[in-house]
Amino acid sequence: PCFNRALLDSDSPLQVKRKKLLIVMAVLPFAMSIVSLYVSLVSWKGLYNMIGRCVVMLGSFLSLTWLCVFQKQATDRFISVIIALLSVAIIFFDFEAHSSLGVTYWPMFVVLVDALLVLECPMRMTFTVVATCLLWLLVLMFESAFRFGFYDIEGTPNQSYRRGVCDCEKLPCSSSLGLSTMNFMMQCFIFVLDFICTRGFAAAVLGEKNRILASIQTANLIAESLSRFDLE
Repeated sequence: PCFNRALLDSDSPLQVKRKKLLIVMAVLPFAMSIVSLYVSLVSWKGLYNMIGRCVVMLGSFLSLTWLCVFQKQATDRFISVIIALLSVAIIFFDFEAHSSLGVTYWPMFVVLVDALLVLECPMRMTFTVVATCLLWLLVLMFESAFRFGFYDIEGTPNQSYRRGVCDCEKLPCSSSLGLSTMNFMMQCFIFVLDFICTRGFAAAVLGEKNRILASIQTANLIAESLSRFDLE
């Protein structure tokens, strides 16, 4: 039903691809966020985790409303707003996870970068997401090494579990600058390597698609030209 409402006869192939992917990216997280938000209200998971879920729901709601209700186009500006909201949500999730020794969420930036490449968005948008992720990893590195209090903004969520893992007075425990730097460099290497490989693959696929479209257009021009001649 969402596809039937959003897709128009006048849509270009790029618009069809963008709308389908954005609707899938909106419906699934929206449904999961509603369920997880209810679970979080029953068993408290942390303030910033809740904020992240609300931001995801807001981005999903905007996507479905813009595409399916108002039947607007998936422009670069609209996609940039959705990606910005999802980036903020990932940072909130990852902050809560690091402060409570939970599962980290920063690898979700890889999904955002891949989505931007598939949606054929301007490279400045992709580089902005990459820079945001690297800057966030840098903040985490300094906090892990020096423990200047960034993890303590939310308080001490998941305190009992943290006490079972860490034996220091100020949880989570800090690590050495060398270890934090090495972890940061490894994370950046994996993230940037994935971005380079994915961008190369996306560029190759897009180039092949453009060549096929050019061949089809040339064949149509030749057929139209031949139809003007009297072969008898």
